[in-house]
Amino acid sequence: MKKPTIIGTGLVALDVVIADNIEAGPLLCAGGTCGNVLTALSYMGWNSFPIARLRADSASKQIAEDLSRWGVKTDFVTFDDDGSTPVVVQRIRQNKAGDPSHSFSRKCPHCGDWLPWYKAVRVADVSIIEPRLPQADVFFFDRTSRGAVTLAEEANRKGNLVVFEPSASSEPTLMADALAVSHIVKIASDRLLGNEGILDADEPLLLIETRGPDGLRYRKRSASGRGRWKKLPAKRCSPTRDTSGAGDWCTAGLLRKLGPLGVEGLTASDDLSVRAAIEYGQALAAWACCFHGARGGMYEQSKQKFTKTVNAILTGVPTPDTKVRVKSSVIMDDQPIWCDCGLGERVG
Repeated sequence: MKKPTIIGTGLVALDVVIADNIEAGPLLCAGGTCGNVLTALSYMGWNSFPIARLRADSASKQIAEDLSRWGVKTDFVTFDDDGSTPVVVQRIRQNKAGDPSHSFSRKCPHCGDWLPWYKAVRVADVSIIEPRLPQADVFFFDRTSRGAVTLAEEANRKGNLVVFEPSASSEPTLMADALAVSHIVKIASDRLLGNEGILDADEPLLLIETRGPDGLRYRKRSASGRGRWKKLPAKRCSPTRDTSGAGDWCTAGLLRKLGPLGVEGLTASDDLSVRAAIEYGQALAAWACCFHGARGGMYEQSKQKFTKTVNAILTGVPTPDTKVRVKSSVIMDDQPIWCDCGLGERVG
């Protein structure tokens, strides 16, 4: 069988994951919603093609190396002076009860300066990029820039399954245009502010609202109407060390199951099939919570162990404790690679 292909645009960033209770350097890896979803699917055997505008700097070099490590294709990632390499610092702490919590910052923990942020694909570049794109099964986007929506419109016209997961506030007109061409829309409950009205949308074939530890609800459109909401409890895996990447893995899991079906297949799918795909995504989300960082498990477990653990979560079998290790492909010193503070550029 041919490998499914996904094209995506949105946040592709460098994640700097710092766990306060681990005496090790930070985990430096490609992140962002788009970056995580496409890398997770590449890990599971897909062809993944992100579209991103990065700057030629040390942080983007680290992103490119990490994407390549997991087989992600960087044909449509640019590294130019007019681009920008987003950097997100994640701190993982434990409260007095011993429960993990995480926070995100866009300031360098070394010097305190603001770190670079996201630049969307430009509309002017779409006419250059679009004819070069490979034939795809799925198009994914997580932000409503005009360039991203234009790419989504073209993907819809080609018959691709279009998936929209807003991870930031959306301008109302762009939101309406995005919903009009999207077949699957998934949103976290804490992202509804700034994306008002999304849960009332009639256009998507499948609409999902995730609610953290309270699970999620979904609604599949049928021939007789937009369908009714159905709830699913969250899957569990012990121990929980970091929930930051759960939503991205849930998306990757459900796309692994539903993406190859295409638009017609999703339209014809019964509730059992849709529910099974979502529950598989939830199992991946639970697995991801056992590790530090959004994709920490990919660095910690073998593919065989990954499959075994996810199957155990799906069947409700208790899963064995996982070892705590935070690995980094970059050795941290007193001059961090994610910021220009006192180090210059390391792009050689």
